[in-house]
Amino acid sequence: MLYKRGYSVIEVLLAGSILALAISGIVASMLIAQRNNQASIAQSQALAMAQEGIIALKSIRDRDYSLLENVDGAALKFENGQWLIIGLPSPNDDKLDNPARTRRVKIENDIIPDAKKVTVKVEYQINPEGYTSSLDLSETLINMSKKPTGVTAESKNYRLIDDSLGDIRDNNLNQTILSQ
Repeated sequence: MLYKRGYSVIEVLLAGSILALAISGIVASMLIAQRNNQASIAQSQALAMAQEGIIALKSIRDRDYSLLENVDGAALKFENGQWLIIGLPSPNDDKLDNPARTRRVKIENDIIPDAKKVTVKVEYQINPEGYTSSLDLSETLINMSKKPTGVTAESKNYRLIDDSLGDIRDNNLNQTILSQ
C-alpha cells in the first residue's frame, strides 16, 4: 500500500526563502520607483521655477532694458506688481514656497550687439535625504526698444510661405517662385 507523502521541512524552507526573495525584489523595485518619482517631481518643479525666472527677466527687459546689468548670483523678487533683480541677495531671498529650492540669475553681455545672455540656475533637493542637484536655463534677450536693422518685415525685402496656397512668394518681385 502506497502512502501519500507530504512535503519535507527542507522543501518548505526552500519554497519560503524563494518567496521571500521574490517579495524583497518587488519591494526594492517599488522603493526605487518612488525615489525616481520624487526626483522627477523635484526636477519638474525646478524647471518651472527656472522658466518663471526667464519670464521675469523678459518682463524686466520689456519694462526697462537698462535694468539688465551684468550680474552673477542675483535673485528675483516679485513686489508691487513687478519683478525686481536683487543684486546681493540674502540666503532667504527667492526661496519662494520651498526652502529646498534656490533660484539665482546670471546676466552677461552676449556676442550679439544690444543683447544679454541670461542664465537662471535653480538648485533643488532631490530627496528627503538631502541630495541636491541643479538645473540651468539660458536665453538671449535682445533690447526690444531699439528699432531692428537689416532685413525686416517693414523693408519688404523678405520671402514668406503662403500656407493656404502652398506657394513661396517674393514680395519684391510680386510673383510665385515655387508652387506645389
